[in-house]
Amino acid sequence: MKSTPHSSGPPKGLRGRAEKALAKPGRRIELMHEPDVQGLAHDLQVHEIELEMQNEELRRTQEAFEAARDRFADLYDFAPLPLLTLSEGGEVLEANLAAASLLALARKHLIHQKFSRFLTAEARDPFYSYCRQVLQSEIRLTGELTLRNAAGISLVARLEGIAAEDPGTHKRNCRLSLIDITERKEAERRRDLTSAVAALFAQKASISEYLHSVVQLVQQWSGCQALGIRLVNEQQQIPYAAWADFEPGFIELENRLSLQHDDCCCIRAIAQAAASSDTTLVMPHGSYRCDNARVFAEQMPPPEMARCYAACVKFGFASVAIVPIHCREGILGAIHLADRRTGQFPPGLVEFVETLTPLIGEAVRRFQAEAELAKHRDHLQELVAQRTRELEAANEQLRKEITHRKVAEETLLRTAEDLKRSNLDLEQFGYVASHDLQEPLRAVAGYVRLLEHRFPEKLDAKLREYIAGAADGATRMEGLITDLLTFSRLSTGGRRFVPVELGAPLNAALRNMQFSIRAAKAAVTSDPMPTLPVDESQMVQLFQNLIANALKFRSERPLEIHIGSRSEEGRWVFWVRDNGIGIEAQYFERIFQVFQRLHTRNKYPGTGIGLAICKKIVERHGGKIWVESQPGQGSTFYFSLPQPSA
Repeated sequence: MKSTPHSSGPPKGLRGRAEKALAKPGRRIELMHEPDVQGLAHDLQVHEIELEMQNEELRRTQEAFEAARDRFADLYDFAPLPLLTLSEGGEVLEANLAAASLLALARKHLIHQKFSRFLTAEARDPFYSYCRQVLQSEIRLTGELTLRNAAGISLVARLEGIAAEDPGTHKRNCRLSLIDITERKEAERRRDLTSAVAALFAQKASISEYLHSVVQLVQQWSGCQALGIRLVNEQQQIPYAAWADFEPGFIELENRLSLQHDDCCCIRAIAQAAASSDTTLVMPHGSYRCDNARVFAEQMPPPEMARCYAACVKFGFASVAIVPIHCREGILGAIHLADRRTGQFPPGLVEFVETLTPLIGEAVRRFQAEAELAKHRDHLQELVAQRTRELEAANEQLRKEITHRKVAEETLLRTAEDLKRSNLDLEQFGYVASHDLQEPLRAVAGYVRLLEHRFPEKLDAKLREYIAGAADGATRMEGLITDLLTFSRLSTGGRRFVPVELGAPLNAALRNMQFSIRAAKAAVTSDPMPTLPVDESQMVQLFQNLIANALKFRSERPLEIHIGSRSEEGRWVFWVRDNGIGIEAQYFERIFQVFQRLHTRNKYPGTGIGLAICKKIVERHGGKIWVESQPGQGSTFYFSLPQPSA
């Protein structure tokens, strides 16, 4: 039989698979007598099989496409990143569930919405300018947007946009991703405000300038309509030291409030004395806040309302917050925030303002201390001027009485001038103390004693008493200056730290004080000491000062002193324990300050700087010093030094 053209060569592609399918059992071709008809029938049969296979492949491709489309839709819908597609006119064409959640609107209601409904008036022009840039660009562009969602909540979002062509309309759309950075932005705002408040102390010259700047910063940050800072004065009143946007009548009325005679929320916040009606107003750290003072006051009996928000309600303030200003000494006053709109001071805002009050309180205390120091300095200058006038009068009298003592007179005049200049420089005494300041004091003491020895017949008992007092004062002043020099040189004049077994400086201190220990009949014991990198000479001074303190303030009981140590995480703790007279808790911090004495010099001599020297030595070594004591029970002075690895 003659072969047809379709049978030559190996079958390929669909035709090859069709040929194989025809060759399978069950496939039969009815042969005609004419060869051409037989070939045509064969070709039709193969073509039908090819169509069936093409349809099968098309069906499978369609199913795969639909499955891929469903997977993409799932990925798009459930992506954690909010995704939107906007038309050139700003209409929402596509949105995933995260975008709907961010904008607080169901997705079916979000589609075909104008995105401008989520934009404030200030944000619209910058946003649409950004979208135009995206549509004109071929790369991904970033931006930042402030918007308000359907729930009325303001958000800050980071944008990433890229242009995409719609395959149906061939129009360019703007595809956006939004990242909610509201919390990060708020954290940055809070950090910036904290830094600005902390920097104000160095920038402002007076407490008034400082507080007015703080009011401006906090008001601008919080957005409240009125804000003021109250401070407790010496008469226990709480007037506003600085304020913004309160009416004059309100300030005049509120400035009369007294901690002793009045009772309102500001007073109870400062005094930390909450009333039974304040339960819903008081926050965990003692601040007061109310979202609607008018409604709150209407629910209270008239006497209670007058105690809480009489002035605030009278002047139309709805939102009120009162935040006490804390410092180490206690509460100095309060920050008063007020707004005629309701719900303006959520707990998070008040809690953040609470974190600022220690900074403000510390700055206020420093300004107050500087003002008090200036007051005493002026008084001291007046006393110095008076004393100078007295000295000048005395010098004039001496010139008249002992004109034949020219040399002595000139020396005395120079001494008086030196004393006058020294007195006028007392303001800067802590900064310029040096041997040059000690020398005039020695000269004064020497000449006063010289007067006593050279003119005994001219000195009565009263003059001798005056001369003795002057000499004793010069000696004590020299001791104070010496101690101040020692104190000031602890940081600059110290030696390098080297590993030292601390038993060695302890034993050196005990040797230096052996006569004082014997005189006090004290029993001194100690624990084994570690080896640490220290300045050995300063360690001797530290132990010596603490032991001397125990010897000085002993009771009638036999004195027992124990020096111990223990290792803690990252540090070594040492202590000097005695059974002396003890210290009241209110003086625990004061005793480590320069020239702070709890007893008179007649009862317990000294300059009042020994424990301050101990504190500075410990701090130079990176440690801390503190005391635990009870009156009549004795005292334990602790100090810590860091471990070498720490």
